Amino acid sequence: MARTRVLIDTDPGVDDAVAIFLALASPEIEVVGVTAVAGNVPLAKTVLNARRLLDLAGRDDIPVAAGCAEPLSEPVVEDSVVHGRDGLGDLEWDEPRVTLDPRHAVDLIADLVREGPLSIVAIGPLTNLAVLLQRYPGIEREVEGLVIMGGASFQGNVTPAAEFNIWADPEAARQVFAADWPLTLMPLDLTHQAYLVDEDLEYFASLGTEIGRRTAAMLEPYAQFHDRWYGNRDVIMHDAMAVYELIDPAAIDKQGVRVDVEVDGVHARGATFIDRRREHAASPVRVGLAVDNDRFRQVLRERLASLRDTEVD
Repeated sequence: MARTRVLIDTDPGVDDAVAIFLALASPEIEVVGVTAVAGNVPLAKTVLNARRLLDLAGRDDIPVAAGCAEPLSEPVVEDSVVHGRDGLGDLEWDEPRVTLDPRHAVDLIADLVREGPLSIVAIGPLTNLAVLLQRYPGIEREVEGLVIMGGASFQGNVTPAAEFNIWADPEAARQVFAADWPLTLMPLDLTHQAYLVDEDLEYFASLGTEIGRRTAAMLEPYAQFHDRWYGNRDVIMHDAMAVYELIDPAAIDKQGVRVDVEVDGVHARGATFIDRRREHAASPVRVGLAVDNDRFRQVLRERLASLRDTEVD
């Protein structure tokens, strides 16, 4: 079976890191590029983090390109401490050997689309994709599929209405959702069903690999944040759901919908309005509904255990 060519557009991010490792460890997909956007932390940090993660996995063959440092309009995304000051749990890292591709992220994406069928996994704010649509009109019809982690129907995580990736650049999100490409959305309603527990962190730490050790170390402060915020240490795997969809599309229940984004309003800016009425059942835009977390955790454990490029002494 042919592997799905995948470009990951990301703002690493602890759960972005897990998603990237899952993608690299999965034989069903071929990661052909990683593009960075400002989001969880500023662009300089997200680009560095993407290089760090690929370096840790021994994948200097995958191009990494820097994208947009600011959203299409205000507000400017501020530095967040949810993922640590550096975005990856504030661990010590060596200077990565993975170099930065000289192309802008948007141009790298366009080049990869021209080279053959390409699916895009977008797990950060959607600024890069909105600029792609502006710079290369019609390119969305050449993209095989787009999977987005973002949005929420019931409650956001930045405001009561808005999820972070959409809230960070709602104007970009509105353009991306309006474009003519097959699109699958993984909102908070779904991603909160996918989480790791302390037993998983202990498992990763016990793998005997640097990837396993660092994954556990990155997830620990994230678990502490979840405990303060939600009252438990369950580590929600938001971004990994977008990769999981490409690994096994049957693992996540989905339905056809229509999605729009609120770009105005004091309370509603960044909110996603997901129209689930039956008239949209055949829509090329789909939303994730449910996932079996035990099955996901087992897959994630197996895949990360296979990444053994760097051994712990």
